[in-house]
Amino acid sequence: MAAYRKALISFIDILGFRQIVGSRNCDEISTALKTMRQFSEGDDSGEEFNARVIQFSDSIIRIRPLDSKTNEDGGYGTLFHELLDIGMMQGELANNNIYIRGGVTIGDISYESGNIFGPGFIRAYDLESKIANYPRIVVDRKIFDAMKIDKRLYSSHNDLDDEIGYIARELKRGSDGIHFIDYLRVTLNNIDDPHIGGHFFLKQHKTNILGNIKSTSELDGETGKYLWAAMYHNQFLDSEIERNEDTLELWITEEELPLLETVLDRRV
Repeated sequence: MAAYRKALISFIDILGFRQIVGSRNCDEISTALKTMRQFSEGDDSGEEFNARVIQFSDSIIRIRPLDSKTNEDGGYGTLFHELLDIGMMQGELANNNIYIRGGVTIGDISYESGNIFGPGFIRAYDLESKIANYPRIVVDRKIFDAMKIDKRLYSSHNDLDDEIGYIARELKRGSDGIHFIDYLRVTLNNIDDPHIGGHFFLKQHKTNILGNIKSTSELDGETGKYLWAAMYHNQFLDSEIERNEDTLELWITEEELPLLETVLDRRV
């Protein structure tokens, strides 16, 4: 008999997938889709450490049931690891000039026999399609409320305050008040050599953004997504990287992206 299960649910979509299919070869597209699954290699039933991953076309659903055997035997930090996995995925995709948008929530879902439905699934989809707006993975506020009453969301080795502190390091709050995964921070915190590898990663991130916007002076929906990414990129640098002659090239300037002048000019 089918029954709902309480779970962390992430709905993630590749932005501009139609254009990607039209401009890249089959191997590049296949690699991107594999990247979206790679952080759930091995057992992906959702009953062990990894999330259950269901992929269709340019979207994936990630499901971590709170009553999984691994989580019930000893909470491993369900939320922390879901945000970590997605942040690493997002960083790797961005490094390959592929951007994603999505939402993470908690709710009831059924996903047996190939059928996916439930209020939690609908909520995750709505976060991606109606709330995220930009190439970011937003995190539902209701998750933080749920943490106060459901210990299955955090590690059995930490108390609630400690766990919230660890999770906060993976998140950033946007100007609209919505929390999203700070994938630049997550990636650099987990890169092999943050000083050398991090520099090259951030330089490539800048190059990809500028290449997508090109030299247009017109602001439309597509350009707006990458303009947001440019602002996020610079904000991260402002907070984490010291400006000097070695790092100055990492910032996106108004000369390189004239549209930045519009969004940064307080007279507008």
